[in-house]
Amino acid sequence: MKMLAGLGIPVACFLHGYAGFIFGSVKANALWMTPLMPVIFICSAVVSGIALCIITYIATMELRTLRARKRQQRPESAADTEMQGNEIQVVTMTSRYLLMFLVLAITLELLDLIFRGYTAVKSWDILRSVIYGKDFVNIFVIQYGLGNLLPFILLLLPRLTIRRAVAGTLLVLLGVFMMRWNVVIGGQAFSSSFSGFMHYHLPIWPESPETFKEGLAGALLVAATPFVLFWGLCKILPVFPVDESR
Repeated sequence: MKMLAGLGIPVACFLHGYAGFIFGSVKANALWMTPLMPVIFICSAVVSGIALCIITYIATMELRTLRARKRQQRPESAADTEMQGNEIQVVTMTSRYLLMFLVLAITLELLDLIFRGYTAVKSWDILRSVIYGKDFVNIFVIQYGLGNLLPFILLLLPRLTIRRAVAGTLLVLLGVFMMRWNVVIGGQAFSSSFSGFMHYHLPIWPESPETFKEGLAGALLVAATPFVLFWGLCKILPVFPVDESR
């Protein structure tokens, strides 16, 4: 685990930091050009990574419990209760790290928004119409409300349960997805001359390689890739003991 973490963490930091650097260095786009963009991308990646790890861990442990119970043909026993107790302890501990990075990510995003409004450069008029007008629901209702504030409350309340952890982490993933959507799609919504807005229609059925790459099918393929890699790693480093996998 230490070896995989030592390899994965620097690669993830370079990947998301480089993506944020590419966006933040585009001078022609007023929404993207900010020195905080690489840091925001890294923090949001840490948040989504921890949330996805929690979801994967809960699903794996629940599957392990069901397979053990089915193999032994018995109802819930003390061993299952002990496993669930260990599960909630790990989820509670990991949720604390998720809360810390979630606060950091929200702080950086709000700091960038406040700084833009305070400086009020030439491009602020069009940015204000996008942030407070065209994409108000996507940014403040879905991203900040459902994706940040609500899961923060769910995970901060005492006596965290598995169901509340699942709901909170799924909402966190929704918030990170909307952050990326608002940055990428929202940044291309207005023209460089600030003369109007453009609309993006997500291609559902791929009619060409370009619509496959930029559409729903390509997004689902990218989303499924980590789980395929996880399945391949499980063949080398089994998640379940050998006697449970038979």
